[in-house]
Amino acid sequence: MFVARRMQKNPVTLPPSASLYEAQEKMRMRAIHQIPVVSTDGKLVGILSDRDIRAIVLPVGMIPGFTAEEAEKFLKNTPVEKVMKRKVIVATLADTLEDAIGLLYNYKINSLPVVDKDDKVVGIISRTNVLEAFIEVIGMDEVSSRLDVVVPDKPGSMAQVFAVISSFHVNITSILTTGHLGPGKRTCYFRIGTLNLGPIRKALEEAGFEILDPSTFLQR
Repeated sequence: MFVARRMQKNPVTLPPSASLYEAQEKMRMRAIHQIPVVSTDGKLVGILSDRDIRAIVLPVGMIPGFTAEEAEKFLKNTPVEKVMKRKVIVATLADTLEDAIGLLYNYKINSLPVVDKDDKVVGIISRTNVLEAFIEVIGMDEVSSRLDVVVPDKPGSMAQVFAVISSFHVNITSILTTGHLGPGKRTCYFRIGTLNLGPIRKALEEAGFEILDPSTFLQR
């Protein structure tokens, strides 16, 4: 899945000359926490967050006698370009959702401006967008149940599991796999289109597969 499919298109942007007051109002009205700052031709030049605004207002607000009216005047007279971050982590239209997840995680940020080949801002993708996509991909928005199966890490093992599950005439809506705690094994996380997993679980165990029970992890 590509970022272009999950990003928010036509995001709120600001020019460098906009005031912090205007930025703060846009964030409040749109319930957002970051705004890309763009030049007159739409190219990304920086990014401003509500945290950046708080960071500059807080020290000023500690001056004795500093009133709410003065705080508002300060925000109105301070341009975004004086506070924005100029080094911006971005995603591109060619990036996958996995690329975006890696950037969000590694840089500990909440959203990524999405730029085209000319560095023009065409969207923004947030942690919330990523979570929504993940929920869709693993089928959590459908009537289904999860089944965790440990399989030998060798060719043909998954096919055997598929054969058992398909014999019950139910759909497998998603599959994720990871390495297992034990060597030579993998854990497969199936989301299956049924609420009645009992017979499927029993059939897999009779076929020699281990079904993970969450309570066993408390004993490790």
